[in-house]
Amino acid sequence: MHTVDVVVVCTAVVVILAFAAVLARQRYVLRLSGAVPLAVQRGHRWLYGIGRYQGGELRWYRALGVGTKPSRILRRGEVEVIGRRKRLPAERGSLPKGVVVVECLVAGETLAVAFGDSAFTGFVSWLESAAPAA
Repeated sequence: MHTVDVVVVCTAVVVILAFAAVLARQRYVLRLSGAVPLAVQRGHRWLYGIGRYQGGELRWYRALGVGTKPSRILRRGEVEVIGRRKRLPAERGSLPKGVVVVECLVAGETLAVAFGDSAFTGFVSWLESAAPAA
């Protein structure tokens, strides 16, 4: 076998293992209790990931990645829903049919999050389950 062949085979194995690690992480996080698929808008791009409710936080993990730390944490007391809408015609290529886009104010920053219909209901329930303000 030539050296080039060995390098190509080793590179292919590393790429396949990295891909398998990303898929295994996604499957693991989605199987945890309180996990829902959702997308977060950054600029004009939608980034897909998995949200996981944990206590008073919604932790968002990017879909592509092997890290175990959340990419974004939304604390229930810091989230204020500005409004909700269906996807815009310009978002047809980015978001699946039937999503609910929720525009929120989070710690002074405007953030758009896309949920499936039932996940939106869960999000609203999670927000409303906060303890009353003193």
